[in-house]
Amino acid sequence: MGSRTPAVFLMVFLLLGTPLSGCFGDADEAKKSVQSILQINFEDPSDSVLRTGEWHQFTLEGNGHSLSVPDDVLLFVNGSAIPEGIVTVTDDELNGRLLLTPYVTEVDLTVMYPSGSSEVVSIEVQNGTPIVSGEEWFEKMDFITSVCSDSSQCGGYINRWMGTGNPQLERAAVYFKGHFEGLGYETHLMRVIDHGNPTQPESLNVIAWKEGRSDSCVQGMGAHMDVAPPGSLAGTYEGAYDNTAGTVSMLLFARALVDLTVECDTFLALWSSEEEGLRGSNAFATNDCDYCLPKDKELEFYINMDMMGVSWPAHKSNGDPFPYHAWSGPDIDPDVQDVDITNVLDNVHFNILKAPRNLTIEGSYGSGCDQHWDEHSNLVMDVHEDTFGRSDHVTFRNLGAQTIFHLGAYDDDYSAYHSPTDTLDNMVSEVGGQEELEKSIQFVLWAAMLEFMIADQTHEIRNVDA
Repeated sequence: MGSRTPAVFLMVFLLLGTPLSGCFGDADEAKKSVQSILQINFEDPSDSVLRTGEWHQFTLEGNGHSLSVPDDVLLFVNGSAIPEGIVTVTDDELNGRLLLTPYVTEVDLTVMYPSGSSEVVSIEVQNGTPIVSGEEWFEKMDFITSVCSDSSQCGGYINRWMGTGNPQLERAAVYFKGHFEGLGYETHLMRVIDHGNPTQPESLNVIAWKEGRSDSCVQGMGAHMDVAPPGSLAGTYEGAYDNTAGTVSMLLFARALVDLTVECDTFLALWSSEEEGLRGSNAFATNDCDYCLPKDKELEFYINMDMMGVSWPAHKSNGDPFPYHAWSGPDIDPDVQDVDITNVLDNVHFNILKAPRNLTIEGSYGSGCDQHWDEHSNLVMDVHEDTFGRSDHVTFRNLGAQTIFHLGAYDDDYSAYHSPTDTLDNMVSEVGGQEELEKSIQFVLWAAMLEFMIADQTHEIRNVDA
């Protein structure tokens, strides 16, 4: 009997020790420091510096650990955005990237443990070089609209009105096509004479494609590259605001999106003949070429860039801010929200980019939206669902896609478009200087880019006829 006593004590110790070791294990797990499980840019987060507008690598270790980011920090895993802003490790470790907006001033990351406890780590923030920037946009605008004898210093891609055999538009289209091809996109020049009168403007589009994870859906972004044809001997030459501004935005987006993984097959397009009735985008949507809009895939959303930069936060000479318009659609019923992409539109502008929601002016602006103008006529950030047409988003909205249309001041608020004064110099003058113009365009560039990244991973955004 005496020989069995040690075994009895051992069994008692094990029985008592099992629950205790579990408690101690949980306590040890909860006590793990953030520094032991999280790395930012391959270093201790307390030593890291996050730069605004830039990408940053992160690694989170330990099955069951989670990372949550604030609204103005975008979280990416496997090349795609995580709209919810939170990820959990399901294996030994998780690798991803963080993208700060250019407007971030502080970053608090939250690490959550399987036990339910959490720890917040504050990381130093410094000004960075945004992946799309107003400064770079201006440099590209200046290159495209300037004419000189040295083609390495200026492109002189002006006089881009649509017309049969216009060599200026042909030359510009080849240049834009080369930009997309140089980034690795499958790119095509699409030429269609889709009417019975050969003297009418034809369609000449630049279509760049990026393959998605899914074979069942398609989505896109675009801007028209043609300018209004001359109505006099002076004519419209640069078309700086309408729509070299949107054209250059697509060139910048192409580079920013090239390394991302998209859910649906994605087209990045430069349309022609927008000024003559959306003929370019309609030709892409209705023809059956190999690189046209596929008929066997669900068209989920489209984002349009037209006449941007002369908008909030820039100010008029009278001190009022220029209006900023961003409209989602289709707006089937003006009294209710019709499409899920409106949630993305609202979240990007007011939660992520932190624009002022209820900023107004005394009096009203000179022009506005279709259905809601009476209630929005003095609103600076005019961001909501609407039926407004007059640009290429209408082509895709008519096919059931959810759409977003970006537009700055127009008509009475900025009447230079469709005129000889639609120049980059005039844009600079109207907003009070180059720096102000760069600030204004950078905001809308980030709005549209983030809308695309988030909409791409928002599964509720479907064709309204799906």
